[in-house]
Amino acid sequence: MNTPQERLQGMHRSLQAEVAADVAVLARDLEDKGEDTTPSQHPADVASDLYAREEMVVDELMRESALRSVDDALARVGAGTYGLCVDCGRHIASERLEALPDAARCIGCQRAYDRFARR
Repeated sequence: MNTPQERLQGMHRSLQAEVAADVAVLARDLEDKGEDTTPSQHPADVASDLYAREEMVVDELMRESALRSVDDALARVGAGTYGLCVDCGRHIASERLEALPDAARCIGCQRAYDRFARR
């Protein structure tokens, strides 16, 4: 069984690769599809392309956020505070850490955090 640090490092590598792939795709010009296209495209095609690009941007932002969360968890491992809630200092349930290795809060503090964040 992998240690929490090994699991987090694996998550980090995977997320980093996904972010790099997204950045490479998003860096391409919107009109560069790798095929010969005429400048006058149907407005529905343009809208579809823009929608797909927006979805990719949202996915990329979510991956970057997940990567920051994993980096924070790795920092907690290094500091010896991994598995302790960043808000109340109590132990995070092992089942929670098994499901979410980068969890920073116990379930009670996470619920309170989520309620506050929605405001």
